[in-house]
Amino acid sequence: MMRPVDEATIAVYERRAAEWSERRGDAADDLGLRFRERAGGGLIADLGCGSGRYLAQIGRPVVGVDATARMLALASGRGYPLVRADLERLPFGDGVLDGAFGRHSYLHLPRERLTAALAEASRVLRPGGLLMITLIEGTYQGHALPDDDLPGRYFACWTEPDLIGTLRAAGYADIRIVRAGRRHGSPDLQATARSRTSR
Repeated sequence: MMRPVDEATIAVYERRAAEWSERRGDAADDLGLRFRERAGGGLIADLGCGSGRYLAQIGRPVVGVDATARMLALASGRGYPLVRADLERLPFGDGVLDGAFGRHSYLHLPRERLTAALAEASRVLRPGGLLMITLIEGTYQGHALPDDDLPGRYFACWTEPDLIGTLRAAGYADIRIVRAGRRHGSPDLQATARSRTSR
């Protein structure tokens, strides 16, 4: 049985998926392109793909994963394979992915569950496979993030030292974190890391 990221958050996305997609449109940065260049030509999973705004940037072979049926319905017209699943129980065999891309998806997990969720991503990555996640910098946790345009979603913000420690605990190496500005509020932490070559 699928374990929801956060029931209240999923409910917001199910109810307001079209509004979320209209406000954000297709990805305006080149994050997916840069990730593909670093991850190589193998299979990448867009974990928390939402309406699929990064799928074309990442390019084939790619599979979109999301916990929200309405988001996947919006993404279905883009022509890429999709699967409904949760970040904490990914529907892939061990070591089948070259890359795992999580743009503003893992920030909906409570802090105490992130290490296990990232270890699950490491499980499905080949040794040396590339992970990228983006989180909001800070210490906030809860369902009332300031300036949230879809109120009621759960957010867990992270400091750089805590995120580095969590990635190490989840079994990653070659950890790099870059700050990137956002339209509102605190900057993003863009973290990349490699699955360890031995397990």
